[in-house]
Amino acid sequence: MRSHSRAPGFSLRAFTSGIAFALLASTVTTLPPPIAAADPIDVPTVAADPTTAARYAATSGEPVQVTSATSENEELFANPDGTMTYRQHVQPVRVRQGGDWVPVDLELERKADGTVVPKAAPVEMEFSGGGGDRPVGKVVSGEHEIGFSWPTPLPAPVLDGTTLTYPAVLPDVDLKVEVGLKGFSQVLVVKTAEAADNPALRRIEFPSHTENVSLHENQGALAAKNAEGATVFTGDATRMWDSSGQQEGERIAGPGPGDRTATMDVEVTSDAVAVTPDQSFLDDRATTYPVHIDPTYYCTSCGKAHHVVVESPWPDAKNFDVTSGRLNDLKVGKVNGAEMQSPNGEAGTARSYVQMNTQAIIGKHIESATLRTKVTHSYSCSPGNASVWLTEWVDANTTWRNQTAWTRKLSEANRANHPAVCPSDGTMDFDVASAVRDASAGGWGITTFAIVASNENEQDKSWRRLDLNPYLEVKYNSYPNPPTDLGMEGLGPDGDQAIPCRVGADRAYVFNHTPRLRARVSDPDGGILDTAFKLFKGPQGAFTAEYPEFYASDIPSGQFGEARVPTGLITQDGVYTWRAWAGDRQFHTWSQDCEFEVDSVKPSTPLITSTDYPQDGDHGSVGRTGQFTFKVNGNTGPGGSMDVKEYTWSLNGGEGVVYTQPVTTADGTTSVAVTPTQPGPNTLYAYAVDRAGNRSAAIAEYRFNVTLPQPPLAEWTFTQDSGATVPDTGALNRPLTAIGGARFGTGYSGNALLLNGTDASAQSVTSIVDTSKAFSATAWVRLDRTNGFYTVLSQDGDRVSPFYLQYDPQVNRWRISASEGDHDLPNTVAVNSLAAPKAGAWNHLAITYEPNSRVTKLYVDGKLQGSAQMTFWQAKGSFVVGGARWSGKRDNHFPGAVDHVQLWDRMLGDDDVAASANKYVLRARYSLDERTGTTTRDEVSGGVGTLSGGVAWGGDTRTAASSQRKWLTYDNTSTGRVTAPRPEQFRTDRSYTASVWVRHSGVDEPSRAGLSTGDDRYSPFLLGYRGESGKWGFLVSGSATVDGGWFALSDNPAEEGRWTHLVATYNAVTGRIGLYVDGVMQKTYQDTPDGSGVHSRDSTGSLIIGSATWHGLVSDTWKGDVDDARVYSGVLSDEDVDLLYNESFHY
Repeated sequence: MRSHSRAPGFSLRAFTSGIAFALLASTVTTLPPPIAAADPIDVPTVAADPTTAARYAATSGEPVQVTSATSENEELFANPDGTMTYRQHVQPVRVRQGGDWVPVDLELERKADGTVVPKAAPVEMEFSGGGGDRPVGKVVSGEHEIGFSWPTPLPAPVLDGTTLTYPAVLPDVDLKVEVGLKGFSQVLVVKTAEAADNPALRRIEFPSHTENVSLHENQGALAAKNAEGATVFTGDATRMWDSSGQQEGERIAGPGPGDRTATMDVEVTSDAVAVTPDQSFLDDRATTYPVHIDPTYYCTSCGKAHHVVVESPWPDAKNFDVTSGRLNDLKVGKVNGAEMQSPNGEAGTARSYVQMNTQAIIGKHIESATLRTKVTHSYSCSPGNASVWLTEWVDANTTWRNQTAWTRKLSEANRANHPAVCPSDGTMDFDVASAVRDASAGGWGITTFAIVASNENEQDKSWRRLDLNPYLEVKYNSYPNPPTDLGMEGLGPDGDQAIPCRVGADRAYVFNHTPRLRARVSDPDGGILDTAFKLFKGPQGAFTAEYPEFYASDIPSGQFGEARVPTGLITQDGVYTWRAWAGDRQFHTWSQDCEFEVDSVKPSTPLITSTDYPQDGDHGSVGRTGQFTFKVNGNTGPGGSMDVKEYTWSLNGGEGVVYTQPVTTADGTTSVAVTPTQPGPNTLYAYAVDRAGNRSAAIAEYRFNVTLPQPPLAEWTFTQDSGATVPDTGALNRPLTAIGGARFGTGYSGNALLLNGTDASAQSVTSIVDTSKAFSATAWVRLDRTNGFYTVLSQDGDRVSPFYLQYDPQVNRWRISASEGDHDLPNTVAVNSLAAPKAGAWNHLAITYEPNSRVTKLYVDGKLQGSAQMTFWQAKGSFVVGGARWSGKRDNHFPGAVDHVQLWDRMLGDDDVAASANKYVLRARYSLDERTGTTTRDEVSGGVGTLSGGVAWGGDTRTAASSQRKWLTYDNTSTGRVTAPRPEQFRTDRSYTASVWVRHSGVDEPSRAGLSTGDDRYSPFLLGYRGESGKWGFLVSGSATVDGGWFALSDNPAEEGRWTHLVATYNAVTGRIGLYVDGVMQKTYQDTPDGSGVHSRDSTGSLIIGSATWHGLVSDTWKGDVDDARVYSGVLSDEDVDLLYNESFHY
């Protein structure tokens, strides 16, 4: 990626083609001379991503670091000229802690739990704080761990920088640990010859600590491998040395100059490493104590870069990534024995290998690459040259005797730095660009360099020590990626519905001569890019004309470049080809070819016909799906072809498009399922749309009339007491056959179908409803148990049912489930109820389906629970109550009862479902005509109410007198009431209606209840007289424990001494209450503006005539007369209330 400084008046059309590069098929582009640099402005020096960093660098004229590319040993910078600079150190220089990078710090510290850790190490390490419950030390790499323990409890360690000392683990023997960048070494320091006589030192066993690795040994070298056999950690347990040399101080990390060394035998088992010290070495009088016995562990898989120093005096030493002791720097050249610190004092030669991870620069255009080293000490102030060679890889087995192959010499450099004689900054850089270019072009993941003396025969003069952490610095420019996501404008006015790139028969079609083209451009380096579009006349490979490029400039990497074909380039309909390039002012890369065909001819207005809804009168029904045929009206495609690909249509929506119907036939004819939602006149509107997106100039209009909503297609009320045939009272007369253990008994209203959940169901002989079209079904259901999938309604396919109205035990909800096809184990889509059903309770369930929108709705007790898009296919098998088809057999048998099933071949609306759920059922009627005794009988259930307190029979004493002339009279003692059993299936948290005739003898009295239901503290409802307002009232209490509620009140004050008919309604679907006085709906409310927002609750209390419960006491006792008390499940309509008033009129 190159920067984008632009000269005044510069045009991308001035680009000229240059030399072609093979890599990535990119082309060099000549740049105009840059303009003078602007005054620097204050911009950030870091950015999270390359694109932002490149923008900052171009603005500031200074490199900007890309923080997202930073790692323990890597950095990336965006340069002002558009290039990138990548740096990789051999050793980690920073560590991630708490979201921030901090410098490496190996100094040890104690944690709160007593363990010891480095402050900031590149790899995780932990050491024992004493005791025997933890390993002495361990190193961790991801899920892998390696370490060792000591057979007995340890003393608390003494910390000194990067060293821990566990004193006197044996008599006169200390255990010391030295921390390195990627691991640790530990030594047993045997202080005296007497200590060496300890039998415990004849064979020393270190228990191993391993996690997800297994330990292996090869000639003393230790390797911890993962399950795939890859080496994660390496170690060495063969070394021991004495203190006979001249080095002052500790020798924890390794032998010093002149120290005598020996090799130990090593034995590895699954749970321990055992070493056998050389006893002759320990007993030799030439041995100088202390003697050091040393196993080590390092993480060889933790770093991206590696190094190894090989030295001729130690031909078999394995120093891969070792950084401790005398290997704490790199060494190059030949030097005398004293300087080399060789065991026998002879001169020796050293070479240093550094292995870099070059994955990050693969595929880049390399402008320069430098291996930057620092000389920390040269033996001579006029040293010979040092060289860098390209070599094969190095690994843990690399030694002086086993060196890798050298490929070629890359460059030489020279720098002296003898701090006491000829000090310098030590910088010594090597040009390694040719090798890094090979790595980039060849896809090398690693690239290895050997730093050696150019003339290794120059003893002392060729000798240097180098800093342990050289780094590779690469300046590069990435080739822009070929443009992607090529597309053309869609049908939207802003072209946001892109047509994808295609060629041949699948090519895009457009309707205008200036289509908008676009391509996503990107560069691995981020930054700002340009793109150009090239247009050709004719299909790919058969061009008849070529047009000038047109451009989009200054596009952030990763964004779209977009340009419209200039006016005048395309003058004829036909086939065209285009491609695009992405460029960064140095390189640009071409995309693939795309084709499109221009077709500007609009299709003709389509023709619409329908046999279900012809234009000759009222047909069908509201909610019933009909088929409509759309046809082309003449072929208008290129060459007279039929090119209509779809129709867009709406019902009663004018030109507003709602639905799209694809064309799948050669002649352009298609059938559309349309579901009318309003009675009377309807209009279907449609456009024809061709492949280019041309819409017919005029809209087709088809006018037809729809019949009022039709009654159910089928209806089964299960009123019989026995028999196998269930009659259908609907339009088709399709009876059901009860099979298995199905029988009949008490239901929601009258009898119901009783099902055992094992083999009982009822089914039709043939299919009843076309499930691919609009349909609805409702049922009253009582679920007796919740331990399985139980289906209420379905219709059979060959292998499965298209829909299941059922209970799902996995979510404990009512559910509609749709099968995507008629085969075993189909994918399903479901919609669930909002609340769990209660076993033993009745619920009203409803399903509706509309095929155009594919929306299926689930209702429980008249309330919409949810909806989902489903596609039902036509099932031609039996309609089933109490079961379903699964894997070709009857399944999901329902346990409980099903009552009053209704099936429509149309979609019900919300109001239709609510009306079905709210259909009223008389649950109790007390005519109060007995005239004698202390009980009164419920004419519905036969239940008995008991009179108590100041209540007596009133009215005409003649037996032959009409019911309206017999009633109950409540005296002035305020103690009278009738307590009756709560009617079965009457619930005040569902829709209900209460009715009573009352005559009040004192309108200035306190509130009085003509009819209520009881509870422990507060009656759920009270119907009667409200003393606070002097009006008739219906109170719904809001809580079982707190005073208060909602009121519906009469519009006028209550009249004393006149018979008045009161009816109260609660609609649980809408949450609305109502009060009727003498058959007329009232419009006065309290604590609710219009009767809505009410939530009635259920109770288990009795039905009470003539009083209520409030504050836990008998209250609101009637004073006057009460007659004909009734309660209903469901809601009476205005017409029903008026009829009830007139039929039971009192005078």
